[in-house]
Amino acid sequence: MTLKNELRQFITLLLNPLFPKTCFGCFKVLVPGEIILCTYCRHELPLTNYHYGLENKMDQAFYGRVVFKKASALFYYNAEGVLKHCFQFLKYRKQEQLGAFFGAWHGRVLKLDPAFPSIDMVVPVPIHDQKKKKRGYNQLSLYGKTLAGIIGVPFNEKNLIKTANTKTQTKKNRGLRANTSVALYLLKDPQQFSHKKILLIDDIMTTGATLTSCVHAFKDCPDIDIYFATIAVVA
Repeated sequence: MTLKNELRQFITLLLNPLFPKTCFGCFKVLVPGEIILCTYCRHELPLTNYHYGLENKMDQAFYGRVVFKKASALFYYNAEGVLKHCFQFLKYRKQEQLGAFFGAWHGRVLKLDPAFPSIDMVVPVPIHDQKKKKRGYNQLSLYGKTLAGIIGVPFNEKNLIKTANTKTQTKKNRGLRANTSVALYLLKDPQQFSHKKILLIDDIMTTGATLTSCVHAFKDCPDIDIYFATIAVVA
């Protein structure tokens, strides 16, 4: 161990009693070996088990709306509980390490799923530049980068852009979501995604309007296969 690493470890041990790391779900102090969430809260997360090639309700939500190959969500989302706290910290309190935590988890799941073969690139749903400037980051960036690293493919967050600044989808009713998601997304260079298997990612799927609108932006990309992955899907 280098002197620099020894010093960092010493400082960490010194500060831990003063500023202990707490669980993002229940806010209790984490014990050694626990990361991001305590063992109890991790077991409370409502896994979808949307994997291993089986059709799921997220797939069914896109039937007849858009051409795609497969959809996957790691968790079910509801208005209460551990996951709600996690998303509040991830989206509004600059706790991007939650994105990395979920990205690593989801990446390991997709790596074992035969329905997601040979993905070429991971692409996040973009946020408008104005919102990104205000928030300071896209909450999907670290989730996507980590997921892409696990499955061993590039991460591209520059080509797909959002053209208008809109409200968070989960705060709209279904009709408003569907009506305001058309033509909000564009590709700078369609050739970058041509002849590729693209994994399009988002944080929460509500009605699927956002992901559907993003796929419409790929209309000029020949020979493209679209896959969806979200951290959660509304139950």
